[in-house]
Amino acid sequence: MNASSMLETLYVIQQMDLELDRLKSDETRIPGDLASARSEQEDLQEKQEGCRNRQRETRKEIQRNELELEDYRQKLGKAREEQSKNAFDARTQVQYENQIQQLSDRVTDLEEILAPLYARAEELTAEWNSLEEQEDRLNPRLTELEAMDENRIQALRDEHDTKMAKRTELLKTIDIRQVKEYEMIRKARKGLAVVAIQNSRCTGCNVQLPVTIQQQAKAKKIPAVKCPSCGRILVHL
Repeated sequence: MNASSMLETLYVIQQMDLELDRLKSDETRIPGDLASARSEQEDLQEKQEGCRNRQRETRKEIQRNELELEDYRQKLGKAREEQSKNAFDARTQVQYENQIQQLSDRVTDLEEILAPLYARAEELTAEWNSLEEQEDRLNPRLTELEAMDENRIQALRDEHDTKMAKRTELLKTIDIRQVKEYEMIRKARKGLAVVAIQNSRCTGCNVQLPVTIQQQAKAKKIPAVKCPSCGRILVHL
């Protein structure tokens, strides 16, 4: 392969590499509708976790107060039983009445404490059910979107593999030293190693090229002419 063909082939490979880079970039890009559905799922999971925590704390508080209420009810029942057995005079009767009143007041207090807790528990159950309904509606759509994205990614990978195979075959036609130089510059210059000259400028860095550089590039000889500013290989198309 002569120098002119080699440089033109390198330029073609450069365009292929840019396309391969785009395919890789597209593979990592998450479609907007899928990103939105995933965000909605994360939001639901966060709300469910918060609801679970509130339910857990409410159940603990209810259980604690119910145990105390049951204890006081037993004490109240026992006090009334003892009153009926032992209150034989007015003084003892008053003592038992005072004790029973205190126990009864505490029972009332605990019942009043539990009432809003029961209401809160019902509200949390309703909230949990609502979150589950939202999740049930979201899951089929999210599953469909995930499957569509897997197909999209696989199509991109298939296209990438096909183009990579063509690139590999094309590279075999170029001198290995030129290939190594190309890869080195491409790595150093963010994927762009070979650029065309347009309107007397390097399309890689947009610098105005000296006439002598343009003439050398137009001659299409090896070693290839490089931009004095960015060091990329110049091709006169």
